[in-house]
Amino acid sequence: MPSPDPAAPTAAPALEGAPVAAVTALEGVAADQGLALLGDLVDEVVFLDRSAFLPASFLPVVDWLRHVPVSPLLTTRPTAPREPSAARTERHLSVAFAPEHGDHAHVWARQHGRRLLAAPAAITERAADKIDSLPLLAEAGVAVPDHVLIPASDRRPASAYWPGGWEQAVLQRRENNLIGQGTVLIPGPGRLAAALARWEGHELKLSRLVAGPSLTVSACVGADRTVVSAVSHQLVGLPALTPGWGTHCGNQLLDPADLPAPLYTSVRETARKVGEVLRRHGFRGVFGLDLLVDGERPLVVEINPRFQTVVSLVQAAEAAAGLLPSLGLHILACLLPAFPSAQYDAHPVPPLSQIVVHAPRPGRLGALPRAGRYQLTEDGALHGPCPDTALSHLADDAAVLWPHAAPGPVRAGDELVLVQTRQRLCPLTARPGLGPRAQAWTEQIRTLVGDPA
Repeated sequence: MPSPDPAAPTAAPALEGAPVAAVTALEGVAADQGLALLGDLVDEVVFLDRSAFLPASFLPVVDWLRHVPVSPLLTTRPTAPREPSAARTERHLSVAFAPEHGDHAHVWARQHGRRLLAAPAAITERAADKIDSLPLLAEAGVAVPDHVLIPASDRRPASAYWPGGWEQAVLQRRENNLIGQGTVLIPGPGRLAAALARWEGHELKLSRLVAGPSLTVSACVGADRTVVSAVSHQLVGLPALTPGWGTHCGNQLLDPADLPAPLYTSVRETARKVGEVLRRHGFRGVFGLDLLVDGERPLVVEINPRFQTVVSLVQAAEAAAGLLPSLGLHILACLLPAFPSAQYDAHPVPPLSQIVVHAPRPGRLGALPRAGRYQLTEDGALHGPCPDTALSHLADDAAVLWPHAAPGPVRAGDELVLVQTRQRLCPLTARPGLGPRAQAWTEQIRTLVGDPA
């Protein structure tokens, strides 16, 4: 895949915080109450994903939660034997990171006789579709970027789809994938025809480029209401981390003081409105909303009706605030007719951050670092791994590394390693450069895995 287009904008407005009165930073269910309910409802929950990074941030540690490596992003399926039928009851359950992508989670759940706690496919597929989700967003009454829909066939000349006044645009397939490789920058009307030719046969959405910072808000839909949790600064398409312009590169949790006073509340309320529409259509469980800041208002880019990588950070913040982590809330949403009473937290959100280091080009990987906590000294020496992966225990010179690939062939843009820290890694701007610590960790990861060539 080629490097990001040099015409892409490199400077954009920052998230300039201002003093604000105490407002809700996190919302959820009290940890002790939620854990007691879960203890009455489940004997075991298996979390299905390529690595254990998300259940690892579920605190306090519980004996009923375990991880099995099952994911559409893995090249091989797990070979674990089926479990004895005596071990399978309605209290033995499974949860998948992205159950709507591929059949991996559904196949595993059927083979092992465990109910998969996931929303109905009809509403999940509709919400995940970058075009079919537009009526849901309209029903919620939330703002979206100006856009034009382009049919899969019988198209007019490309110039007919470019509105006057647009300087740059973003082209997106309706079936955009987990890591954003179905999203590309169109730096001007003269480049649209070639992009449409590459995606002939696909219905597309062409949106006006919004230069503001990208945000993600995490939430969970229950049978009775939507619970809105943390807001984060989403890192997208950073050239130091990925060759893909629209590729997810990480997140940084935000405190209300990090945003202009009305914006934080507006982002949370936008997520609540979308969650309530999803609830009326039968959706249950965790979802994420990606937004762009346009002046002082948030514009919704897409719905992710599943867990997102940032939920690992969100859970650490929830645990520190005495709230049930999002994975537990997801389980309750799928099993109960109503959430327990709400709890709100206005304490500062810890500055937890993570970046995803991607393969810059196709090639072959050697050994990847084992999962665990590492320290990076000033002279660039790496010490680890320590099995302690608790984000709350991290020092400034430490990070938790999670390999998200395996030795062997990789494609340009494949995720290699997730790096989690307890400090800000990038400025709070759109498409920021990496800060010094993020640069150091990225260089160390590149050295460890070898530069695919």
